[in-house]
Amino acid sequence: MLTEQDIIDLREGGRRLVAIFQVLKARVRPGTNLLELEKLANDEANKLGGIPSFKGYHGYPAALCLSPNHTIVHGIPADYLLRDGDILAIDMGLYYKGWHTDAAITLPIGEIAPEAKRLLAGTYAALLAGTDAVRPGNRIQDISRSIEKVLRGRHLTIFRNLVGHGVGRELHLDPMIPNFDPGRPGPAIHPGMTLALEPIAGLGSEDTRELSDGWTIETVDGRLAAHFEHTILVTPDGPEVLTPLETLIDGQKTP
Repeated sequence: MLTEQDIIDLREGGRRLVAIFQVLKARVRPGTNLLELEKLANDEANKLGGIPSFKGYHGYPAALCLSPNHTIVHGIPADYLLRDGDILAIDMGLYYKGWHTDAAITLPIGEIAPEAKRLLAGTYAALLAGTDAVRPGNRIQDISRSIEKVLRGRHLTIFRNLVGHGVGRELHLDPMIPNFDPGRPGPAIHPGMTLALEPIAGLGSEDTRELSDGWTIETVDGRLAAHFEHTILVTPDGPEVLTPLETLIDGQKTP
C-alpha cells in the first residue's frame, strides 16, 4: 500500500518528467538532430535530480526512445535530422526517489499531412478514453475496451503485440494493459495502483518487424505510427494523471 510520502514522491517524479518533455518539445523542429534531444534529456534529468529509467534497462543504450514516422516504438536515438512533415514519438521514463514514471507523446514536425493529424488526434483520444475507465471497481478489460473503441472508431490500426503496463518501484510491472479487448476481465482496479496506459496506433497494416539492433520496432508497410502514454495513480475517486500531457498537445484533440 502506498504511503502519503510515496504519493508525494510519485507526483513530484511525474512533474519532473513532464518538465523534461516541455524542454524537449521546445527543441523539436525541422533540422533538429535526434542526438541533440538525447543529450538534452540526459542533461535535464541530471539537473532535476532524476535518473532516466530506460538507460541500461535490459541493455537499452539511451535515455529516450525516439521513433520517427514509421518507427512504432523503441527507436534508439540516431544521427537523423527532423524534416518538415515528419512525426516523432518521444518516450521517456524517470526514476525519482525510488519510483518510476513513464510517458510518451507524438509530435508533429512543421506542417503534417491530414492523415497524420488524424492519427495523432485519434491515438491521444484513445489515451483519454482509457484513462476515464481507470476507476475502482472496474477491470483492466474496461480500460482496454475503451481504448479499442476509440481506435477502431477512428479507423486506426492496433498493434496487438505492444501494450501498457503497471509501473512503480520497477519500470514494468503487472498488469499488462492491452489496447484491445483481451477477452477476459483481468485484474480489478483498486486505489494505490499505478498504471502506464499507452495506446500505440497506425494507419496501415498491423504487421511489424524488429530491427537488428534488438529494440527498434517499425511498420512493415512503411505507414505512420503514433504513441501516447501517461502514468496514472488510482485514487478512491478515480484516475490521477501523474504525467499530464495537455500542455504539450497543441490542438491534437479533435471531436
